[in-house]
Amino acid sequence: MARRVFPNQRFRLRPAMTLVEMAIVLAVVCAAVYLLVGWTSQLQQRAKRDLAVRLLSDLDKALWRYSRATGSYPPAYGPDSAISATVCFLDHDKTRPIMEALPDSLWRGPGRRTLVDPWGTQLQYHDAKSRSPMVKANGGRPVFVSAGPDRDFGDVNSDGKGDNLRSDDPGPDGFRLHDSLRESMEDEANGHGETSH
Repeated sequence: MARRVFPNQRFRLRPAMTLVEMAIVLAVVCAAVYLLVGWTSQLQQRAKRDLAVRLLSDLDKALWRYSRATGSYPPAYGPDSAISATVCFLDHDKTRPIMEALPDSLWRGPGRRTLVDPWGTQLQYHDAKSRSPMVKANGGRPVFVSAGPDRDFGDVNSDGKGDNLRSDDPGPDGFRLHDSLRESMEDEANGHGETSH
C-alpha cells in the first residue's frame, strides 16, 4: 500500500552534528567539568584549612583557660596525649563549653574522646614538659599540631612538616588574635579590665 502524502505536509530533514562538532562539544564539556571539579576541590581544601585554624585556635584558648583555672597544663601520656588533654578539657567547667562547641565532624569514637583535624588525622599534643622545639618556640606553653592535608606530621621525613598547623600559630591573623587575647587575659589577671570569652 502506498503512503499517502498530503500537499500541506512537508518533511524537514534535521541536520545532524558532524564528528568534528561532536568532538568540540565533548571537549568543551570535559574542560568545564575539569575546571568545576578543580574549583570545588580548592573550595573544600580552603574550608578544611579554615576549620583546622578555628579548631587549633579554640584549643589554644582552652589551654589558656585550663592553665588559669588550675595553675598547670594538661599532662601528656605518650602518643595519645591529645586524647588525654581533650578529656581534661571536657572534664573542666571552664574549658568544656569550648570543646562542646566544636563541630561533630571533628570527633571520633564514643563519648567525644578523640579529636581529629578536618582531614581525619588525630592531633598531636606536646605538653609543657616536652622537649619539642615547638614548645620551646612557644615560650614553654603546650602545642597542639595538625598534620594538615598530607596527613603526615613529618616525624620520619621532615618534608611532611611543610603543611602542619599548630595551635600557637593558627594562621595569618593568628598572632594578632593571640596577642590581643593574651593582653586581655593579662589585663584581667592584673585587675585592669574585664573581658568575656
